[in-house]
Amino acid sequence: MIPKTIPIRSAALTYLREPLSAPFGFKGRYLEELWQTVVLLDSGNFTAAAPCVESVLWSDAKVFGEHPPAESSALMMSVTEQALRLLKGSSFRTPDEAIDGLVPELKTYADRICGRNVALTFVLNALVGVDLALWMLYAQENGLRSFDELIPESAKSVMRERYPEIAHIPLLSYAVGPEEIGRLASSGTGLLKIKIGKAVPGASGHEDDMRSMLEWDKQRIAEIHEIVSQHSTDLTEDGKILYYLDANGRYDSLSRLEALLDACDRMHVLDRIALLEEPFPEEAEIDVGHLPVCVNADESAHSLEDVEKRMQMGYGAVALKPIAKTLSVSFRMASAVLHAGGQCLCADLTVNPWLAEWNMQFASRIRPVRGMRTGCVEVNGNQNYANWERMKTMLPAGLTWEDEKNGRFVLPRDYYEKSGLLFGRNGYDALFEGKPSGRPVVRI
Repeated sequence: MIPKTIPIRSAALTYLREPLSAPFGFKGRYLEELWQTVVLLDSGNFTAAAPCVESVLWSDAKVFGEHPPAESSALMMSVTEQALRLLKGSSFRTPDEAIDGLVPELKTYADRICGRNVALTFVLNALVGVDLALWMLYAQENGLRSFDELIPESAKSVMRERYPEIAHIPLLSYAVGPEEIGRLASSGTGLLKIKIGKAVPGASGHEDDMRSMLEWDKQRIAEIHEIVSQHSTDLTEDGKILYYLDANGRYDSLSRLEALLDACDRMHVLDRIALLEEPFPEEAEIDVGHLPVCVNADESAHSLEDVEKRMQMGYGAVALKPIAKTLSVSFRMASAVLHAGGQCLCADLTVNPWLAEWNMQFASRIRPVRGMRTGCVEVNGNQNYANWERMKTMLPAGLTWEDEKNGRFVLPRDYYEKSGLLFGRNGYDALFEGKPSGRPVVRI
């Protein structure tokens, strides 16, 4: 297929502030709400409305730490608005080409308004809604009817799976207690994502912070394992529930990380660690190939060059986040990692059901993580949003979101055929229509 040239006649932007049901802890800090910017693109023939869940703490913790939470979210939304201004009056043939053209200028813009050299992930996070709206227009203008038709030729060979069910990866943030851990372990889940790297109150100075963090992580893993080891699952090859440790770049040295893994070995936990994600800050170029677990890149992997570099450093997996790093980048990453023999999985960003559905479409087509019997996807919005049930109503007509049951998402028979409904109208369109609601809408 030779894609059409698609114009962008106009654009608009608004946002929602979604409260969380409880403080959500990672990277040593806490979130109480997540801003959801919503963009509208108009090609003259079709319109596309798509949200983006902003997570400044995830994408650039330094920006988050230098500004109050609402201000940091407003900075990211400014990057989204600038992207729309650059797109208006332009045209594109494929969404990834359009995103490639935006990123350099937006990186310069983000550096200027944030007063620092921001992580590229900050820019990509700001572009998620724009990217998905471009893919929606692309599908409509070219008459595409399913997610399969959307997959670029370069990624088709690594996105051929069609699972009847997908393992759910629930998230254990710092505050999740024993009762909830036990409930999740007894539900049949096969892979638990565990946030480690907590900043312990009262620590004085860097070294004290690191020592306290390490001891907290050891104790946390031991407490979780004591509960989880009493349960089994049919979603893994050996029946054991596996662990996916997420350090979010908190460890400062290889020796400290090795001390954690030595403790895990003594606790007989090592064989359960399927993935250890982002142990070090992005700028720390530490080889991890000799470690006894598969190390996974997330925030540090936002381009093909990053993927190649991390794999040379011994990383064996990459977290794909169409809902955080753009669908455009994720297609390329999946192809590069899986062709190189690495592993991929779709991680969450505590997104709404509409974005979670895009993540599910991606996850249902890639090979399983080693040790798992089927594909897997992280979804934690239902655990963390105060208004999750209301957010389900924003899905397109004909699509319904069913929360996981027995540790998995069971996919309906027509799941793959109905994927094209994501390309059409959804509940976010209404934010730009009708009488003013008091919510600001920026017309571009």
